[in-house]
Amino acid sequence: MKIAIVGPAYPFRGGIAHYTVLLTTYLAAEHDTRLYSFEQQYPAWLFPGRSQIDPSGKPLATVETRRWLTPWWPLSWRRVVNDWKIWRPERMVMQWWVPFMAPMTVWLLAQARQLGTHSTLICHNVLPHEQSRVDQTVVRWALRRADRLIVHTTAQQALAQRLLPGCTISRVPLPSYAAFHSDAWTRDRARAHLDLTGNILLFFGLIRPYKGVLDLIEALPTVLNEIDVTLLIVGEVWGDASVYQARLAELNLQARVQLINRYVSNEEAAMYFAAADLAVLPYREATGSAVLQLAFGLGVPVVATRTGGMDEVVEDGVTGFLVDPGDVAGLGGAIVRFFREDRPIAFRDAVDRDRLRFGWNRLIKIIEQ
Repeated sequence: MKIAIVGPAYPFRGGIAHYTVLLTTYLAAEHDTRLYSFEQQYPAWLFPGRSQIDPSGKPLATVETRRWLTPWWPLSWRRVVNDWKIWRPERMVMQWWVPFMAPMTVWLLAQARQLGTHSTLICHNVLPHEQSRVDQTVVRWALRRADRLIVHTTAQQALAQRLLPGCTISRVPLPSYAAFHSDAWTRDRARAHLDLTGNILLFFGLIRPYKGVLDLIEALPTVLNEIDVTLLIVGEVWGDASVYQARLAELNLQARVQLINRYVSNEEAAMYFAAADLAVLPYREATGSAVLQLAFGLGVPVVATRTGGMDEVVEDGVTGFLVDPGDVAGLGGAIVRFFREDRPIAFRDAVDRDRLRFGWNRLIKIIEQ
């Protein structure tokens, strides 16, 4: 089968870019695929981070990529469709995560329909995290043109059904990001490189208000009253980093917390997870979490909140602990319980046993149908 994949890919950074590359790799094992990515992804004024480019030395997987698209330049869209007219794909699979991409998405979906190409939108965020008054209208305008939507959580499925009654929606768990694994980083080597000992907590990923990092900081004094831990906060702050630094100073936590305020490479990500005993995902809200699947893919148990479908992935008391969003006391108590009850080995064994549940084969089968 000929399958066209549209979405961000290396050298652009981020979880969706990783997802696109991994999806293409798995589809290419059985199908004739072409990946259409971006020459430019966002205008500089719209992107709040320091750089859109991945600092990693190489992608998670090597795939041929046609870097042709610019979301605000229609001639680049036409270049992709002209290629489709010659190649004639039977399926088109496109990533959806932000309304900014709506005009390009609508046009490409319309062209796919004219060519008789079945279209699938993989919706990472049906609606964006920070919404404007027009977002629901824009999302309906774009998503209703796809033949099928794929979502990764029950909540996103319900949201899509509410916005688009009668649309065809498939739900499948977010697949594993185990491809980040690196044999170069054992636990001992990672800790020696970072000069760390003892119990290590890890928050990983972009730092935005809805991620709940301040809740984790607020919970840390209670944790330290019970056990000795070091917290690594690894990820670029989108917004004012001084908010976090000031609270760490007020709570006198500078010696117990390392804030690595930058987007790290794939190689460094593997190192930080190798060093960690426990990944903490204190999100106030979410639409899903690639970081959770990254942690599980690398064998690291978690404490997470019951939001964004994480309670559909984490088996409470088996592969991690779940707490309510915004429950600072519960968050601290779960971290203490993890170490007090000597859960690291049992939880890691359970994560390893559960790994097949999040393989890419389920997603591939839905796309093939």
